[in-house]
Amino acid sequence: MAQNVVEFEIRDQIALVRLNRPEVHNAIDRNVMDLLEEILAKLYDRPEILVVILTGAGRESFCAGGDIKYFATLKTREDALAMSRRMQAILNTLFSGNKVVIAAVNGRALGGGCELLTACHFRLAAEHATFSFRQAANGVITGWGGGVRLFRLLGHNHALQLFLTSETIDAREAHRIHFVDRVLPAEDLLPAAFKLAKKITENSSAAVRGFLRIARKIQLCQIDELVNDETEQFADLWIGEDFKNWLNGFLLKQ
Repeated sequence: MAQNVVEFEIRDQIALVRLNRPEVHNAIDRNVMDLLEEILAKLYDRPEILVVILTGAGRESFCAGGDIKYFATLKTREDALAMSRRMQAILNTLFSGNKVVIAAVNGRALGGGCELLTACHFRLAAEHATFSFRQAANGVITGWGGGVRLFRLLGHNHALQLFLTSETIDAREAHRIHFVDRVLPAEDLLPAAFKLAKKITENSSAAVRGFLRIARKIQLCQIDELVNDETEQFADLWIGEDFKNWLNGFLLKQ
């Protein structure tokens, strides 16, 4: 397994985690999952680390979601459920753990890449970043828990419009509907993320974690049941004709 598909570095109380597959728009496959699990386990076992910054390699993409070639190997409903639950666990670590997670969105976020953003506490975006929940166009729904989280983040109307139209929105529109907290020139993105992280670390770590616990309890009210229902629907659609037709069409173009 390539050891650099996810990179991380630690600066005092701040960890930078970077998806590093720019040649495939930082898409997530089994190797990325393996390393994310390994890296997050290490980081979340270190109480001195208070903030995690999540970004993608290159300027073009933050994360294109699941790697389609990897998806093509998941033939059964059980395969889809296993992958979905594995990614849910990774996102739950970010969403429900004892670290503040800041996304530095350095380019496009597609499908599961947008789901990944729903598990972050803050989302900063480069001016050229774009966002698209592509699932409905591909014949499935969100499978990593991002559907439930987006409804809670944006409310019914904005979330449903993004899901049902599969439209691409730019960073300014994402900011207008409160999916993104700040929009910055690309060269200022990581410095701004580190500046925010530094401000957080200047406060009491016990108090920061106390506020995270309060936020987590509010957000997680009934969320486990809702996410489980989302996962079951995702797996049903995974073996449906619409998704199979889209997947086969995509692979034929490669």
